[in-house]
Amino acid sequence: MSKIAIIEYHNLLRRGLADLLSKSPAVHVAAVAETPAEFDREAVQCDVLVFGPSPVAERALAETVGALTPHGRVLLIADFPTGRSVTDALRAGAHGIVIRHADDEELLSAIAIVGRGGLYLSPDLASRVLCELGSSAAPALAPRETEALRWVAAGLTHGRIARRMELTEATVSTYVKRIKIKLNVGNKADLTRKAIELGLLRENAVEPHTHR
Repeated sequence: MSKIAIIEYHNLLRRGLADLLSKSPAVHVAAVAETPAEFDREAVQCDVLVFGPSPVAERALAETVGALTPHGRVLLIADFPTGRSVTDALRAGAHGIVIRHADDEELLSAIAIVGRGGLYLSPDLASRVLCELGSSAAPALAPRETEALRWVAAGLTHGRIARRMELTEATVSTYVKRIKIKLNVGNKADLTRKAIELGLLRENAVEPHTHR
């Protein structure tokens, strides 16, 4: 029997998921929460976290998924509108994705697969993933890493970037270290060139670098 947590922002859907899963003999619902922050206060260790993010949470989905993974395997319930990267969520640690209009049978099957350590992807998203993988000319950066790279390339110090992104300076430094590893570069000048190559910054928009 899989131990399950439900994190779903929509009240009716949250209740529906809890009702459906509580009736399944294959799962035990150990926690139900509206947001990842609410769930994190309980810090329940589960086999599967069924996570339906709000539209606002989807903007930082990769980071949220990464924060949830220590508590269990994440199964996302999301439709991924145009502009949202499916592969970013998978790279962040999601073990499965089910679209919101999936039927009960598909959801239960996905939970079973993810609970066993497998990977489940809704057939409706398969073509999206193939397209995203085919168009990736460079290692994919998480959305917040991409934003940090833009500011680094524009010449901002880590402190100024932290204030703009509402992060700590230590977090920005961690992002920059990860970006350097992913893009295989060693200094800020190379980061700037790579940002221009990736179309993240116009060359004439780059300002002189200041010391951090």
